[in-house]
Amino acid sequence: MILPPLFWAGNFVVGRAVSGQAAPIGLSFWRWFIAMLIIFPFVAKPIWQQRNIIKSNIGSIILLSVLSISGFNSLAYISLQYTSATNATLLNSFIPIFILIISGLFFNEKINKKQIAGVTISLFGVVVILTRLDKEVMVSLSINKGDLWMLLAALDWALYSILLKHLRPKGLSPMAFLGIMIIIGTLFLVPLLGINPLNEKPISWNSEMIKALAYIAIFPSIISYLAWNYGIHKLGAAVGGQYIHLMPFFGAILAIVFLGERIQLYHLVGGFCIAIGLWLSIYKSNNKPARPQKRS
Repeated sequence: MILPPLFWAGNFVVGRAVSGQAAPIGLSFWRWFIAMLIIFPFVAKPIWQQRNIIKSNIGSIILLSVLSISGFNSLAYISLQYTSATNATLLNSFIPIFILIISGLFFNEKINKKQIAGVTISLFGVVVILTRLDKEVMVSLSINKGDLWMLLAALDWALYSILLKHLRPKGLSPMAFLGIMIIIGTLFLVPLLGINPLNEKPISWNSEMIKALAYIAIFPSIISYLAWNYGIHKLGAAVGGQYIHLMPFFGAILAIVFLGERIQLYHLVGGFCIAIGLWLSIYKSNNKPARPQKRS
């Protein structure tokens, strides 16, 4: 569970670095198309062997694929056209709070007073990041639209994480599951690329872009998804999702080193509030930390 936030933080930094050379949907498509080419020789056989399981669960697989492969990454790359990698990773850490809220409202998971306090404090932290502690922003409500896109991406991933626990086909191997999701998710990006709803310009192909795509196609795509799916299967979304809060730590370091971004006061205040909220949200009413569920 430590590897995904590290590699995904790198994905945000790379996405921000090439935001002027690669449009969001185009970057998302080429990322997953390359990942599909890399992984296909390893997943073709298990996909064929388990085709009956895939057929009987195709609806669930399509939904999970669209949320995780097609949706989240496109929304995140749109966000990085307008906001910093530091802001994006901080707002991304709100995912566990979204998971807690949705689980409580729609999946009958009980939320205690500490968790409610955690949600409230985390929400305040998000407001701090969105407004940047700027009076003019607070008065005019001129919030950076990139931050709002990132919150939408976070909601998307929270839904995926929750549904992954309930809809992941039983008996489908991790490689077959990841392989078929990448194939379906990439196919859903093709019509978006053709329609071009954001009026995107073609990707500028150069050595920097090739290196960027090589990184995001291997580490945040293949390796991170295998690790995340495995971790969520073993720990459940409520516990496993808490590891997302490592992203701001990794993201801030990478953004400072590779992008020259600076940590501002509102980053520290907002990040601290989200961290405190997360800490409260994973504690149960008996004052003991929530333990991961044991699964066979």
